Amino acid sequence: MAARSELRKEAYNFILQILGDLSESSDKSEWSQCIPLEELRLLKEGLADPSPALVALLREMLKGDKGDSAIEAHLIKPFNP
Repeated sequence: MAARSELRKEAYNFILQILGDLSESSDKSEWSQCIPLEELRLLKEGLADPSPALVALLREMLKGDKGDSAIEAHLIKPFNP
C-alpha cells in the first residue's frame, strides 16, 4: 500500500483533473472558486487528508458527471482505517 502522503498527493491530482474538466464546462466553472486553496496546498504536499467538507463539495460539483464512485475511490477509501 502506498504511503499516506502519496495517497494525499494522488487525491490532489484527482481534484486537479476534476477542476480542469469543470473549466471546460462554463456552467460549472464557478464551483472551482469554492475550493479551499489551503486544503489543496496541504493535499499537494501530502500533509492532510481530504476533509469531509471538501468531499461533500466535490460530490455536489460532480453530480451527474463522474459520480460517487470516482470520489469514493480517490478521496474516501484510501483514507479509511
